[in-house]
Amino acid sequence: MELFSRFVAVLMIVIISPVMLAIGLASLIFQGFPILYKQERIGFKFKSFSLFKFRTMKRNDGKELITNPNDNRITFWGKILRRFKLDELPQLVNIVKGEMRFIGPRPEVRQYTENNNFSFLERIKPGLTDFSSILLRNESKILSRAGGVNTYPQLLELKIELGHLYAKHKSFWLDLKLVVLTLISIILPKTAINLVKKHFINKYNPALIPVIEKWV
Repeated sequence: MELFSRFVAVLMIVIISPVMLAIGLASLIFQGFPILYKQERIGFKFKSFSLFKFRTMKRNDGKELITNPNDNRITFWGKILRRFKLDELPQLVNIVKGEMRFIGPRPEVRQYTENNNFSFLERIKPGLTDFSSILLRNESKILSRAGGVNTYPQLLELKIELGHLYAKHKSFWLDLKLVVLTLISIILPKTAINLVKKHFINKYNPALIPVIEKWV
C-alpha cells in the first residue's frame, strides 16, 4: 500500500506537471522568488520533515503559525491558490519521499505536538486530507468566527480527536471514500461536511457531532 501511494504520487506529478509549472510561473510573475514555501512539520514516529507548498504569503510573513482569513500577509495570487487548495500540490513530493500519505491527519508544527496527544503518529503517517480537512476546510474563517487565532488550541482538540478516529478505523475503503469526499468538498463544501457527519462521525463517534457543529 505504501509503495502504491508513492507510485500514484509520482504518476500524478507527471500528469499534472504542466499545471504545476503554470502555477510556478504565475507565482514567479505575481510574487517573485521563492516560489515554494517549506516548514518543519512532525510526522510518523514524531520525526520532523519539511512540508512543501506553493508560497501564498509575502516573503516577510513573520512567525505567526496560524493564518487569519483576512491576513494581509496573503497575496492576491495566494488567495486564489488557497481557495482551490492548489498551494498543497507540492506535497505530492512529500508523499513520494514517504513522509506523508494521501489520507491521514494533517501534519502539525512541533509547538502543537509537544503538549498534546498525537499518539496516532506512532501508527500512521500524516496526510493531505482526512476528516478534519473536510469538516474544517475553511479553518481561518472558523477561527475568525470563534474569536480569532487564540482559539486554535481549542479547535486543535477536535482535530486531534478526529485524527484518533481516523487511525482507529483506517482502511482502504475509508481512504477511498475520503478521497471522493475531499474532491466534493472543493466544489460543494457543505454537502461534503454533511456526508462526513452522517456516514462516518455519527457511526464511529456520535458524541463528536455537537462538538463539530459548535465550530462548523
